[in-house]
Amino acid sequence: MNEENQLEVLDDRKWSQLWERYLAEAIAFDPLEKHEINCIVPLPDRKGVLVFTEKGCFYNTQSALNTLRHFAFAHCFPDYSIFSSVLKDIGSFGKYKSPWVCPFFALFPLEGVRHTVWINPLKIRDVSTSGLLIYAEMVDGLMLNVPIQRYAILLRAEIACAVLASVRQDSFYHPTLGGAPKDYLKLYRTPFGNSLRKRPMLQQFTTKAGEVNRRYQRARFLHYYDDLIDDPENMSWESWN
Repeated sequence: MNEENQLEVLDDRKWSQLWERYLAEAIAFDPLEKHEINCIVPLPDRKGVLVFTEKGCFYNTQSALNTLRHFAFAHCFPDYSIFSSVLKDIGSFGKYKSPWVCPFFALFPLEGVRHTVWINPLKIRDVSTSGLLIYAEMVDGLMLNVPIQRYAILLRAEIACAVLASVRQDSFYHPTLGGAPKDYLKLYRTPFGNSLRKRPMLQQFTTKAGEVNRRYQRARFLHYYDDLIDDPENMSWESWN
């Protein structure tokens, strides 16, 4: 048996006994609970996702994106659609595959945002290869099959961390910690963490203090203002928080 077959890697495109084991242990995901999410992995060829957190493994019947939307709504975190449009408008954080960010952690999608694995960049220990297999090893020991090379993952992780640092710079949850984005991040002394620490976007802020929050609040107001003017009878007031 070769090394690739010996590795227990969770693959969102192929069912395995590892999926059976995690599903047997998983409990229902409650978006009202406080979680720092390590990753969200869609079940292959069926409905639902596994949500891995520092508190354990959880199952949700929703897609990964809807899981994040419900979690964000429950805790009054930024709306993903509005926030991603703000990031695209700023320009320095790329134009596609925007990360999901709150003041406490960030997640970035590996592929298209609707049905893909979402990973917390600060929870990746390293990305390695074994034969044709590319896998991300998380700091909790979980190993995930990934469809892109280490350098591409590093670039997506760098953007997610840069956005997280900018959000933390604007947040009252985090006091002024330093002059560089990396000063606002807990970067583990791991191979991947060490690579992230050297990335250019984490050496200097590309936005002014308060800019991300100011732009988001403006975009959010305009989004709901348009809904109110166009169709006040069907206004989703529960989203206005």
